[in-house]
Amino acid sequence: MNRKDFITKAALGSASIAVLNQPFRSFGAHHEQPRGELGNFEPIENVRIGVVGVGNRGSSLLKQLLRLENCQVTGVCDLIEARVERGQRWVMEAGQDKPKGYSRGEYDYRRMYEDGNCDLVLVMTPWEWHGPMCVDSMKAGIHVTTEVPGVQTIDECWELVELSEKTGKHCMCMENYCYSREIMTVYNLIQQGLFGDPLHIYAGYQKEALYYNFNADGTLSFAGKGVVDHWGNVYASHFAGPAAQWLGVNRGDAFDYLVSMGVWGKSYQLYAKRFFGDEHPFAKNPPMMADVSNTMIATKKGKSLSLIHDTRLPRPYRHYFRLQAGNGIYEHTERRVHIGGHSPGDWSVPRGLVDRKTGERTRVRSPRREWEPLSNYFEKYQHVDWKEKGELAKTSGHGGGDYVMLYRLVKSMNRGDYPDIDVYDLGAWSCILEASEESARNRSKAVDVPDFTRGKWEHRQPLVTYLT
Repeated sequence: MNRKDFITKAALGSASIAVLNQPFRSFGAHHEQPRGELGNFEPIENVRIGVVGVGNRGSSLLKQLLRLENCQVTGVCDLIEARVERGQRWVMEAGQDKPKGYSRGEYDYRRMYEDGNCDLVLVMTPWEWHGPMCVDSMKAGIHVTTEVPGVQTIDECWELVELSEKTGKHCMCMENYCYSREIMTVYNLIQQGLFGDPLHIYAGYQKEALYYNFNADGTLSFAGKGVVDHWGNVYASHFAGPAAQWLGVNRGDAFDYLVSMGVWGKSYQLYAKRFFGDEHPFAKNPPMMADVSNTMIATKKGKSLSLIHDTRLPRPYRHYFRLQAGNGIYEHTERRVHIGGHSPGDWSVPRGLVDRKTGERTRVRSPRREWEPLSNYFEKYQHVDWKEKGELAKTSGHGGGDYVMLYRLVKSMNRGDYPDIDVYDLGAWSCILEASEESARNRSKAVDVPDFTRGKWEHRQPLVTYLT
């Protein structure tokens, strides 16, 4: 190694040590007492909806909204006027009145809020706008739901929680992974007691998605900017959301603390070199960031959740859930389960055990446990919305989750129900970003996860009964 290489490598080593030894901050302190109890929606026969952001993701969800009954799109907002006009055209082609358009600048969404023609706003903008738009919506007296990740800081989580309690307006997030046929069926199997007590979940966002982080000219997209220089889990809710529902987080249990570790990566450098050349800034100076994040979360009642975020290394697609419960196990990728007393096989019997009825000693063990398809339980345990709307849902994105998510939200507002995902869930799932960052930058020290319910989790009942 020549002197120049030695100095370069020594500098990089010192930089990595500095990055991973930051001043430690604890997030366990409670904010003030709750400002009020959040109640059910007021029943609305025809929900008026405003959409903010109709790029790729926003356009996709707008199309799903236009397939629903008992709602109408009354406002379309985007920085690009042509997108607004396209959205207005789609709404009229669906047989609805032309919605008002808003495209006069970054804050023109406020004019839509002030016009008073929305009961619900969908925020589908770059990440840094989620929090401010949700705040402005609630201040205007409008319920709001945002794309994920909900918000990026714990302070923003607290701001949304306290404002939602103060105004009585729900602030939710559109976590479509909670609404696939499989995920909802597993939740119902848990609620009906077949799995027993959920104990540990391993869940992973695992796919190669660097194409989503770079624009064609080599600049970073909003998603690319959102993950650069991070060491924690920057996109947790797709897997933390369903897992938290299964574990009863905020409804009988709560996240307690987490530890996180990041794997120092080179993906941005390699990607930049391959597609944009050796002179690209990242080709010369790769950002200090983790390509893989591993986070372990413990709950107040001693259960655990292991999250992996791995979206930048070369790999085939493989999103993953594995639920281990007291009476069974579920594996998402293979769509299979083993449930004690239902699936083939049972407890293995110790050799020589005396049978209490016959007095005989066992000579052979019981049959080995076997897997069976989760689909064996669809007829009896899938959600009624999947039974009724499955054909429509399966044509939408994310395993049908996009359609069912919006359908259930509108239906809950029509009926005057409580939302499936509330502001406390948004806080619990979103805060993983900053808390895992804090842990990973401090040699995986344990970091307290804030309790946004301030103790109410102990007596709150499950939000969703999946048979009704």
